[in-house]
Amino acid sequence: MLLSSHPIAAAIHLKNFEGCLKWGKPVRVQSVVADMAPMTKSAAYKSVEKHWLVTDWTDVETWASVILTFTDGPKAVVAASFAALGGIRNIMDIYTSNSVIKCNMTPNDGMMVYAPSPDIFAQEYVAEKLETKAGWNFASTDEDWAWGYNQEMQDFMECIAGDRPPLSDGQMARDVLEVIYSAYLSHEIGKRIDINHLEEGLER
Repeated sequence: MLLSSHPIAAAIHLKNFEGCLKWGKPVRVQSVVADMAPMTKSAAYKSVEKHWLVTDWTDVETWASVILTFTDGPKAVVAASFAALGGIRNIMDIYTSNSVIKCNMTPNDGMMVYAPSPDIFAQEYVAEKLETKAGWNFASTDEDWAWGYNQEMQDFMECIAGDRPPLSDGQMARDVLEVIYSAYLSHEIGKRIDINHLEEGLER
């Protein structure tokens, strides 16, 4: 689940923000259920003659799925995998009671490139984790902006200049780690984990 930390944080951030707008306090994660696997270590994958995927991972999952249930009822489904061809994919779909929001951070179709041979773009950065630069590919035109690095630095500087807390604070970081460890526990024992049970006796 460590490879799912960013989408988990995004889901928690959105619910925190929603809760603060509605009730003046963040909506928290109530429970977690998860499954995961080291896909490239499976017998099915090992039986393949040519390996296109990275196979030297040690003691870590390469596929994970987790369902977060929030204290106000809605759920977030997070899926993450390094056992997938075609370059990196960072996609979020948000379904509300009156709208649908689709966020295609990578890949997006702002720029597409085609080459009949991988040698043509051999010296060019096209996108992260591409197995080949032949054929059609989604080129990253401003990857730092699309991934939020610029906005992250902007928030950091505004916190210093305006003496305000960051949009992503220490409590949210703790919540993300709590979800990740709950997901590992859920996978290990095959049960849903209630976050509240993990908090008993802990200072908040």
